[in-house]
Amino acid sequence: MPGSRFRVGGRVTPVPRLGRLAVAMAVASTTLTVVSLAVNAVGGQAPAAASGCGMQLGPTQSTGALGSIIFVTSVMPAVPGQVCNAAISLTPTIATAGGIRPSNVMGNGQATTVTVSFLPGVAPPSILTQWSPHCADPSSLPYRFTLQSASAGASGLSISPVEPCSDFGNVANATLHAPQVSFNDPEQFVGMATTAANLGYWLVQQAGFVTPLGNAQDLGATFGVEPTVGMASASSGGYWIATADGGVFSFGAPFFGSMGGTPLNAPIVGIASTPDHGGYWLVASDGGIFSFGDAHFYGSVPGALPPGASLNQPVVGIASSSDGHGYWMVASDGGIFAFGDAHFAGSMGSVHLNKPVVGIAGNTLGGYWLVASDGGIFAFGGATFFGSTGALVLNSPVTGMAASADGRGYWMVAGDGGVFAFGDAPFLGSAA
Repeated sequence: MPGSRFRVGGRVTPVPRLGRLAVAMAVASTTLTVVSLAVNAVGGQAPAAASGCGMQLGPTQSTGALGSIIFVTSVMPAVPGQVCNAAISLTPTIATAGGIRPSNVMGNGQATTVTVSFLPGVAPPSILTQWSPHCADPSSLPYRFTLQSASAGASGLSISPVEPCSDFGNVANATLHAPQVSFNDPEQFVGMATTAANLGYWLVQQAGFVTPLGNAQDLGATFGVEPTVGMASASSGGYWIATADGGVFSFGAPFFGSMGGTPLNAPIVGIASTPDHGGYWLVASDGGIFSFGDAHFYGSVPGALPPGASLNQPVVGIASSSDGHGYWMVASDGGIFAFGDAHFAGSMGSVHLNKPVVGIAGNTLGGYWLVASDGGIFAFGGATFFGSTGALVLNSPVTGMAASADGRGYWMVAGDGGVFAFGDAPFLGSAA
């Protein structure tokens, strides 16, 4: 978009490494002018096929026994710490030690395509496959479960269901259910959103469960298989929940659209609403932006980086400017990327951090706060430092933050549901 401005507060790494020019520009907060950006129908980064980031299937374990066995197969990224989406085809198979497949096991040997999301600071997910071994034939034991992918390898486990078929009511057919992605810690809290006038807030877990506190009302949750990555509040008293695949779920709030079902280069890591709550942005870990409702597209990191350059660390959050005509993104190294009228006021991109940055909140008085996983707070522009937990030993890392309505305080939420309030942001309870 002509006239958009991209301010580099984080570090970029040229590929191949051709000198230090890009890094020098990042440290000096040099302004680059964006000549053109690819824009799709929703005003965001043009979608492309999944990047196909590498992964491997790890060991398989089983839980349960007899009538319902769940196989848990670990997933390992090809590159440690990589942040991306991987679409893979998985084929689960039940066979005897001699390779004979039971003829009456429905779903045996059928391929299913799933998308695995590797998220910033989150342990890789697992693949769950359920088998109901009712009256399997032949009865030769042990059976062997194998999960196989042409691109991710294979993993297997021997299992011996020994309960007589009659105990299951002589069910004629066994069932091998399609594999599903299971995120690592569904009970971890990953974000928060506030109600009007600082009177309440919601906390959301990775599984999509919502905990309302203060005057916040529980209007629903996602309960999906895709990991929740954040939430944003609406003026109607409701909220939106965003998932890693680009899905947006509205509760007591209008639905403006989502990227659910669209292949993405990188997983979604955050959501921010416009000040009038008439729209929202989704941000991906590569800095891609997708805009909905009255949230306008002002630029993205992939569209502004020089050819062959990439981020040192993934983007982890987004915040709107006070009038909604711009936004900031923050990377886990504290780098800031400003678009539209969101002014670059500084970053932690060139400073060694004790812990990675996990979130950002805009200040209505101008500026923004960054929060690290140890609760350390970094204030820039018109944002005032009101305190932090950086010097404390926390039971669980901080995963997100939200600003008070008047910009004179903020809350932090930890993975265990603990809430920390500073400035005029009142403490209204926690889930810890």
